[in-house]
Amino acid sequence: MSPRLRWETLAHLARWSMLLPVAGLLLGALYFAYHALKEVLLALPLGLEAALPKMVGAVDLALLAAVFLLFGLGLFELFLRKLDLPLENVLAVESLSDLKEKLGQVVVMILVVKFFEKALVFKPQEALDFLLFAAGVALLALALWLTRK
Repeated sequence: MSPRLRWETLAHLARWSMLLPVAGLLLGALYFAYHALKEVLLALPLGLEAALPKMVGAVDLALLAAVFLLFGLGLFELFLRKLDLPLENVLAVESLSDLKEKLGQVVVMILVVKFFEKALVFKPQEALDFLLFAAGVALLALALWLTRK
């Protein structure tokens, strides 16, 4: 057996070490999905005013679950084997740059949700507050537009 063949065999076996972060990310996705469901169930009996911030928080948790799921399944596809899932358009990962791009888009969405969480409790005191709030909304719109390009 040539030394090159032994290194290739070792590299082939080492890729299975990616099961550890994949398992951790999938557990994280389940954790955040569970807490998103819990937030929604706790918010349902409340009135609209009290439920809205909790529902926005649930969206934030759901997006975090999506990040963990996308990254975990993306790493699995990159290092271990291709997945035959009906969500190919969402989970299709050809390279690490694809995975980073998908992660970046979800992170922007999380930031948008966080902004609107803060906007729900925003109490403007003067005209400059309104101007800065409008600028924040415009920057969010620009960020969303740029993620589509």
